[in-house]
Amino acid sequence: MLGRWAAEYTGTMEERGNWRQVAWWFGGIVVGFKLWTVLLVIVFSVQWSTAWYLVLNHVAWFIGLVVLGSGPFLFWYRLVRVRRRREELLRAEWEISEPTEHRGFRSGER
Repeated sequence: MLGRWAAEYTGTMEERGNWRQVAWWFGGIVVGFKLWTVLLVIVFSVQWSTAWYLVLNHVAWFIGLVVLGSGPFLFWYRLVRVRRRREELLRAEWEISEPTEHRGFRSGER
């Protein structure tokens, strides 16, 4: 029974990986096409106003990429902080400190 579940899980993970690869290819093609088009227009345009218009027109794309990239970055940063805190807590839980003296007892007396 566990083998069937593992096979289903592995199949799902492989399918998710395939979709992720398709998304990266699609996004790369779109960005590459935009950059290539802008480069060609800038190279063959006679006026600098056209080039500046294209550059300023793509500011929204750059802002969008920053916004889309900040979500995963912030998630990763929080994950690193939480893992570091967990390690500190585990270390503190198992750390053995020096024995403390109780009231009424001096060292050596029992």
